[in-house]
Amino acid sequence: MFLKAGTHVEIYFLFSKDGQGTLIEVPPGMDRETFMANLQGTIKANNTYGVIQIAEAWAYLPPKPNDHIYRQVLEGEMKVSDLKPEDKTEALVIRYESSDGNQSVWVNPILRQESGVSLGEAIEIEGPALGRFGSLF
Repeated sequence: MFLKAGTHVEIYFLFSKDGQGTLIEVPPGMDRETFMANLQGTIKANNTYGVIQIAEAWAYLPPKPNDHIYRQVLEGEMKVSDLKPEDKTEALVIRYESSDGNQSVWVNPILRQESGVSLGEAIEIEGPALGRFGSLF
């Protein structure tokens, strides 16, 4: 869908323990704070087990292992929006979180060329460094 359209709206898939799912899109014009409060209310009211979020975002991709800026961004000490334009990368982000604490994030750089749009190799982020994303539960 993304490769065909060249863009992706922010969507959430909510799943129950028995695998039933619901799709939620961010309503046009709704501010982020209101949407997130409504989403968390829906998650609690429906006893949701897992959530998958797909969205476009700006990302910081570290140029070397153990990059200190990458660590600061992951731990929420600084935001990608605080970085210089040349340090940001447009990305497709897929995030998974479950009510039992499992979570993971995959970041694919978006490569825009005259011939079209493609995705770079996925980078997976796991574990406690996900604090900057906050919890949906």
